[in-house]
Amino acid sequence: LMNRLRQMLGRVGLRLRWGVRSPMTARNLSGTTPVISSVRTGITAALWARRAELETYKMNASTPQVDLVPKQPSDSFLAIEIPVKSDPIVRDQYLNFRGGLRFGKLLEDIDAFAGNIAFMHCDDGNPTTKAHRLVTACLDRLDLTYPLTLGMEHDLVLEGNASWTGRSALEIEVRLRLKEDPEPKLTALVVFVAVNDQGKGAAINPLNPLTAEEKKGFEEGTEGNSRRKEERAKSLKTMQPTEEEARLLHSVMMGTAAKPKYKPVAMDTTTFQSVHLMQPQERNRAGNIFGGFLMHEAYELAYTTASAYCSSATVNPATSSSEVGAPTVFALDDVTFGRPVSIGDVLTFTAQVVYTGGGDAGPRPATPAGALIGSKGAHSTFQVRVETNIIHLRTGERSLSNEFHFSFLSRMPAGTKLEPTALPVKTVNPESYKDGMLWLDGRRRLHQALGMVERRGGFVAKALTTP
Repeated sequence: LMNRLRQMLGRVGLRLRWGVRSPMTARNLSGTTPVISSVRTGITAALWARRAELETYKMNASTPQVDLVPKQPSDSFLAIEIPVKSDPIVRDQYLNFRGGLRFGKLLEDIDAFAGNIAFMHCDDGNPTTKAHRLVTACLDRLDLTYPLTLGMEHDLVLEGNASWTGRSALEIEVRLRLKEDPEPKLTALVVFVAVNDQGKGAAINPLNPLTAEEKKGFEEGTEGNSRRKEERAKSLKTMQPTEEEARLLHSVMMGTAAKPKYKPVAMDTTTFQSVHLMQPQERNRAGNIFGGFLMHEAYELAYTTASAYCSSATVNPATSSSEVGAPTVFALDDVTFGRPVSIGDVLTFTAQVVYTGGGDAGPRPATPAGALIGSKGAHSTFQVRVETNIIHLRTGERSLSNEFHFSFLSRMPAGTKLEPTALPVKTVNPESYKDGMLWLDGRRRLHQALGMVERRGGFVAKALTTP
């Protein structure tokens, strides 16, 4: 196994391109001391090895960075090939039980990939100054326009760069495309915060966008930062729902809303849970549990929950009979990393279907989301929330670590992989006030995800609008 990993590391190392968009001399990482794990992909291992190599020159640094170095987005540009079609070793690492791409492994790569880009932007090139400690604040959004999980007929390429900076925060835009197609099929925004030895925010190199595309990305990053602050201020954890949302929830829970065609499913019956003891093999380079591993495990539990829901709550509108459907993820929203997870912690993952599209007659947002949300096809979409809690074995204390929010399309298992056929699912109904808040939060998030689908198009837009 280790020989195969070393072989894999050498292969992906030859496909790394750093810093510029034009091809560079190939770098073979096999001569370095790689950070290899038997449970990580070769891509993540190569990225960690390269990160260690980049940090070597600061090994004896003793002073904090004072002088900031303005950088362009192209200075942190990184591309790495994932040859899931052409390389059988790579293919085997990403293969899922249906013969498609194991999405959780890709989430691990995206986390490691974004971390390398963040380091490249924050690096000042001075061997006497300490490197910033970069903390993943959140994965703001991830959206797919192509059903990546349904097959491995193409080699893939990850690309990305810093797209926005504040004083101590920076946003990394990650794009995934097919090797032969320059159009991104997945886009993700990962936010990092730089902290000093005292754990306080540290000033980072400013970003100086030059091209029209870079300036647009910076403006969108600024808007995204404002949106995140606004959403936190209006979160249902701290604020009561709007009057319209309160009226809608009341009508749903009291049974006075428009009656759905099929009997709704109680939300608390859709729950699945897993428990993990955190082992050293899951650590990251800082010694805590790797955030990519947490996203991986959260997604696979969410997928299990979604699969169980599709198998029991899918209906065929043509025959009005039950039919076993299959879920396909198309969005991941606002993954927050509230508390670090340590080796030896017990971590519980709890997943639940919290909202189904088209399941209420409440107010619709304005375009671009309104058209899809009000369509019949929206009944084929639903939202799964995953919550992780840390149980500290020495004290018995429990604390919230992370939340994950996944948007799924219910589809027919058979048919064309690239153009899945949507299958409606029964609605879920909350039966307690707490479930009601989760239902409203899921509603907000699914509306936002469908708004991105309306804006960008792709396989979900086609599935929801095809008669």
